Amino acid sequence: MTPNETFLTIRQDIIRLYKQYEVAIAPIIKFITIFMTIVLLNYQTNHAGILSKPIVILVISLVGTLLPDRGLILSAIVLCTINALTLNILFAALVFGFLCVLYLAFMRLFPKESLLIIATVILLKLGMAYMLPILAALFGGPVCIVAIIIGIFLWQITPQIAVLFTKEVGQSINTIDFTKNFNSLLFDNILSNKSMLCFMVIFFIVFCIVYIIRKQSIDHAPYIAIIVGAVINVAGFGIAMLFLNIGINLIAVLLMTLLSVTIAAIAQFFSIVLDYSRAEVVQFEDDENYYNVKVIPKINIMSYNNKVKHIYYNDNNKNDYY
Repeated sequence: MTPNETFLTIRQDIIRLYKQYEVAIAPIIKFITIFMTIVLLNYQTNHAGILSKPIVILVISLVGTLLPDRGLILSAIVLCTINALTLNILFAALVFGFLCVLYLAFMRLFPKESLLIIATVILLKLGMAYMLPILAALFGGPVCIVAIIIGIFLWQITPQIAVLFTKEVGQSINTIDFTKNFNSLLFDNILSNKSMLCFMVIFFIVFCIVYIIRKQSIDHAPYIAIIVGAVINVAGFGIAMLFLNIGINLIAVLLMTLLSVTIAAIAQFFSIVLDYSRAEVVQFEDDENYYNVKVIPKINIMSYNNKVKHIYYNDNNKNDYY
């Protein structure tokens, strides 16, 4: 068996095992993801309330495994509001109102893609968001980049607004001064924020290029898209660091991009494997259209366990089978 066949066999066995135990594995993965998300959210917001207790996090994570995508999004809105309450009631009301508007305008229409908003905020805080545009372009549609951009905006705006509200704790809020400070924060510190705009533009470009390339009929298009997207990602942040004076650690960007390439390549390998050597172009027509279709067979290697029957002869020349 060649190394290529060995990898394909291992892939096929892993997929077969996952499908066999999917009923148990999928909820476990979902539980771990929800649990880690709540823990990271509490850590980033320094939440010390009821949501920081391990038993509460455990119960919420268990309940979350039973919820559909829309239920998870609504639960995330409630959790974010509770986290904001520890800072300021007015801030919590603003967070709840903004997330409700976002839910009505976007999340309820695209529940699966909206989970990328939460993933973007968390991975940006961990410095691991560089994999998002590549993975989203490989396995999602154009709506995914909208969710990623919304996540980048929330990642940038939430801490700054929280600082603004923190200044008002223990004081009577002057509505006029607060409105002026809020408008100044929104237009001067956010909409003109180079770091936020840099992430938005580069992620958008990487997503579009990866998405366009992987849609082409060329051989190994997804893997070519991954490599090109990674190069553009590193080049884009390098240019931003040199010419826009943005505080970005290029070495960290390079390492995270390499990690992203590895994860994306593994995900693509387990998603589908094609035999490009047997690709064919099929041409046919009907009364209204002429079709030119490229057909690429999938590679499926099934592993079989061969059972060997041993035959032993006794003194009476009778056969015993084991």
